[in-house]
Amino acid sequence: MEIVRDNILDMIDVSGEESVRQYLSTFSCPLNQEIENFIRNKAIDFARRKLAITYVISDVVDGAGDVLGYFALTHKAIDVNGDNFSKTDKRKLERYARYDQDRGTYTVSAFLLAQFGKNYGVDGGARIRGEELMEYVDDVLADIQRRIGGGVVYLDCEDEPRLVAFYEDKSRYKPFSVRHSSEDGIKYLQYMKFF
Repeated sequence: MEIVRDNILDMIDVSGEESVRQYLSTFSCPLNQEIENFIRNKAIDFARRKLAITYVISDVVDGAGDVLGYFALTHKAIDVNGDNFSKTDKRKLERYARYDQDRGTYTVSAFLLAQFGKNYGVDGGARIRGEELMEYVDDVLADIQRRIGGGVVYLDCEDEPRLVAFYEDKSRYKPFSVRHSSEDGIKYLQYMKFF
């Protein structure tokens, strides 16, 4: 068995859109319907429109395999309140950001980890661990950083203890703000890290 990471646009070039769409339809995430809906119904359109690029992690056995997980990345400017950061982190942030003294915030062009999920439709023994999936994210970001620069990545996550523990303890993200969605009424915690 081999684990591979594919850019969804490359997958479409090789196999065609309909084949990729069928392959992605095997993804299941009963814990978060938004994660499942994105990969099944939005990832191809978002990639074609260059809104976010999805990377699919698959296991390959004899030329075929399962979707183990995926993540989607894009780039976006964000405002960060520096009050919650140590002096060391503020110095790091200043490398990538512009400080607005009137508002007391840093505006930074950052990479957004827009989607991140593992496939629960895969047998538990073969299921990818969140930490493994995050290593693939970090690899892609390191490559992008080497090519175009940048050094900040951020994400939004629902205020759930298991997600908070994963992003803070296992993935080294630091909270920087809270966002309330007017669309779905959900409170999202915003996290960032330097890489």
